[in-house]
Amino acid sequence: MKANLKKTIIVHILRILYNYTSFDYPVTQTALANYLNDSGISCTRKTVARNLKYLIEINVPIKQKQCKNGGYYYDSTNDSFFCRINK
Repeated sequence: MKANLKKTIIVHILRILYNYTSFDYPVTQTALANYLNDSGISCTRKTVARNLKYLIEINVPIKQKQCKNGGYYYDSTNDSFFCRINK
């Protein structure tokens, strides 16, 4: 995989979470990987997991919904991440 593509995967994951998820509509790691692959961005579920872990570590408000069909979502109610960028 080209270095540029590796670096853009995290941006695509963040964009998807920010624009298309919520507490009521989380997305699984597998679904994210499938969407990216269908969009021509080759990655695995493990790649998605690693990038989600990194985003959470740098305090992007991504939460994991704990239930049978859980997944990840962007917690816009606790969004201080983009507020810091815009200042």
